[in-house]
Amino acid sequence: MNILTEKNILLGITGSIAAYKAADITSRLKKEGCNVKVVMTKSSELFITETTLESLSGNKVISEDEGSNTLTNFTHLDLAKWADVILIAPCTANFMNKLANGHGDGLLSTICLAFTKSLFIAPAMNPDMWNNKVTQASIEKLNDADIKIIGPNYGSHACGDIGYGRMTHPEEIIEKIKEQSKTSQLSGSRILITAGPTREPIDPVRFMSNYSSGKMGYAIAMAAKVKGASVELISGPVTLNPIADIRTTYVETSSEMYEAVKEKVSDFDIFISTAAIADYKPANYSDIKYKKNKNNITIEFTRGIDILETISKKHKNLFTVGFAAETNSLKENSEQKLAKKNLDIIVGNIANHELKLGFESDYNEVIMLSNTHSQKISHDKKSNIANKILDFIAIEYSNKLQLVKKNVK
Repeated sequence: MNILTEKNILLGITGSIAAYKAADITSRLKKEGCNVKVVMTKSSELFITETTLESLSGNKVISEDEGSNTLTNFTHLDLAKWADVILIAPCTANFMNKLANGHGDGLLSTICLAFTKSLFIAPAMNPDMWNNKVTQASIEKLNDADIKIIGPNYGSHACGDIGYGRMTHPEEIIEKIKEQSKTSQLSGSRILITAGPTREPIDPVRFMSNYSSGKMGYAIAMAAKVKGASVELISGPVTLNPIADIRTTYVETSSEMYEAVKEKVSDFDIFISTAAIADYKPANYSDIKYKKNKNNITIEFTRGIDILETISKKHKNLFTVGFAAETNSLKENSEQKLAKKNLDIIVGNIANHELKLGFESDYNEVIMLSNTHSQKISHDKKSNIANKILDFIAIEYSNKLQLVKKNVK
């Protein structure tokens, strides 16, 4: 499983001696499961051959040579629409300054002008060229245009100079793209999250509840917001402070939780149910307090609505994530709930108040399961676990979107 699997990556190569590293980049992208197409500027052909890149990418190299049979009147538009990500590596000072100022005097630069998604550059140049005021001004323009700059690194150069300007190592370039892809995959997505416990009233002074603090759900809401998602929270009774800029609806009972989810969920792409919702509630609420006039008291309980299962079966296109708090057989019980409730992902943990894990604690350890993958997260802060859960969600959500696209075609 990989965040870049089936992604269309357009690799642009410009005329730097570091162009030989493009072979390593192409090879690594293919190993990540990417579909790779290469566009070479005329000057880059002095440093690496088309044959090498065609062999590694499995696709015909697109050249800026006007006599090339790979070009049409709409090649720049076709490639801009095809690519999910554009990576220019190496990116010379000349091309970087062109890109910053919106020039479109070649195939690669016009593709970039027509491109609306994630664009990365890995600069490679002499230290004096990197430190030049014009180049530094271009860097500010590129940052303002949300073009991601990877590197450059500090070190010795072919000319003998030492300083910043060495192209970042291919492995690090790929990792930077993967990190950004994890975040951007959730950017703009609409996520509804439930958190905390519910309370089921028994009489005017008593209720049935659990040890849930809501900390996991709130941590996921905050992390999703940082990753650029549009987040809304439905919270049971907790002592946590509200999260700034996240719309929060407060409920108390499982019935109120269900009504709030049912009302809102159709406006969202992803539903993450972290709330510890009561499975049972008193069948008959007593209007007056139960008195201590008997040694024993009998209260009949009735099964409440399974909110997550109901929602996942009704909203087929909704990406659903559930949480399973277990006391034993964690993986087996989580797998059963994943299938029974028709979920995309389930996150399981051993809930033990006495061990200070999960309920009320700032720490947890979990296992994440989808229909095809699983991943364990060892003992860690809930804030860190929240980020890892969202990374797992981002990959599975991306895979589901890709599958939907294929089925539509």
